[in-house]
Amino acid sequence: MKPPLKKPERIAVTWAPSLQEAKFEAMKIVKEISSAGGKTVTAEGFSLYDSRFREILQSEPYDLVITLGGDGTMLRTGKLCAPVHVPICGINMGSFGFLIEVQQNQWHEMIPLLLDGSWKIEERMMLHVELQRKFSNLLQWEVLNDAVVAHGAELRPIRVNVKVSGHLLTDYVADGLIVSTATGSTAYAMAAGGPILQPELRNMLVIPIAPHLCLDRGLILQEGETVDISVAADHETVFSPDGAKGVILSEDDRICVSSSEYSAQFIRFRDNGFFYQNFIQYMQRNPSAVRDKS
Repeated sequence: MKPPLKKPERIAVTWAPSLQEAKFEAMKIVKEISSAGGKTVTAEGFSLYDSRFREILQSEPYDLVITLGGDGTMLRTGKLCAPVHVPICGINMGSFGFLIEVQQNQWHEMIPLLLDGSWKIEERMMLHVELQRKFSNLLQWEVLNDAVVAHGAELRPIRVNVKVSGHLLTDYVADGLIVSTATGSTAYAMAAGGPILQPELRNMLVIPIAPHLCLDRGLILQEGETVDISVAADHETVFSPDGAKGVILSEDDRICVSSSEYSAQFIRFRDNGFFYQNFIQYMQRNPSAVRDKS
């Protein structure tokens, strides 16, 4: 992690529009920053989907963005802010919060530290994903979690051909395949049996989903490798970048995954141990995994 270049002077506070309580809390934060920062700091509030926020972010980037919601809100905000190198401070108002350090009842304590520059930037690798189609334009995405190919409505395996930097890896027979960042290693990739990576590692994971009589281990790749994917099946197959609505694939389609030129920047107030402390609290849901503190 690295320190900020300067104390913030222009701050945007955004919220997930689906959470009415988040808007109310965001406006309180705007008021608190305006009061505590005096004439040297300005704060503005926006719905995350407000076109004005996106226009200002592109033309005259803020020094930082505070966003209120859950992990999905952090993902969407991260992808908006990464190309303009703006760090994000998340405030958890969702159900989990793997990516978020500050809880709803903690932001009052966070504001003085934020304004004083007493925080560090945690950089998270993103992926650049291209869908190459025979008779249409190239489609491109920058993703923070993962790129997934899978079967559609018919619950039968598909054949997934995978090449790594131009060299054949294998043909999977599986329900699908996940190519994930370290950030995504605690999402779908973890549910599919993949390893958990420290969030600042710049690696890609290749994880098969329910493989059948084929390579059944995940693969960890270094930054700079490319993963080329093609799919064969006699039934519907779909592709989804970062959990977006699936795109139906044909056998002529090719998906290319590589490291993005952009990185998401998350604001952290605690040391590197925060990731493990935050992660473990969500994993210890089985009563037998909780230590007796008596």
